[in-house]
Amino acid sequence: MSEFDWIPPIRVKMNAKPRAISMPDWCKKRYQDAHDLSFSDIIKKDGLNFNAKIPDTNKANGLTQAVIKFLNWSGHNADRTSTQGRMIRVNGVYKRISSANRKGTSDISVTMKGGRSAKLEIKIKPDKPSIDQLKEQARERAVGGCYEFIYSFENFILWYDNFILSL
Repeated sequence: MSEFDWIPPIRVKMNAKPRAISMPDWCKKRYQDAHDLSFSDIIKKDGLNFNAKIPDTNKANGLTQAVIKFLNWSGHNADRTSTQGRMIRVNGVYKRISSANRKGTSDISVTMKGGRSAKLEIKIKPDKPSIDQLKEQARERAVGGCYEFIYSFENFILWYDNFILSL
């Protein structure tokens, strides 16, 4: 045994993950303002207010949550659409069953105040729309509907402001 056996081995330096793009401050303020709007007047009168925890909008799930929360806090009705399907067991073997929804169905379905609806598909770069999603977008737009691809929270806020102004 050597006198240096107690020294731990040298660790290999891990590659750093690419830095996440942070949300601009004006987007954070809009998110917080929508959150504050959802509080009741009683809570506001008592001076109680909480900072909204912003999900990680660099991931599809976080961006989806942020968009749905913002819309619901703003007085609209937004729901997540599950199109994943499920696994069932048949004679001891697991088998996947497709969802009842059409291929290309959007991630979020929202009805705005005033009765206009929109379908939002969340995409995180470098994710690109599939052929089925592009067909569904064309189908929705052909009947006067709105089907949009959302790539970031900033992109969503800009779309939202234009959509609200057009109502």
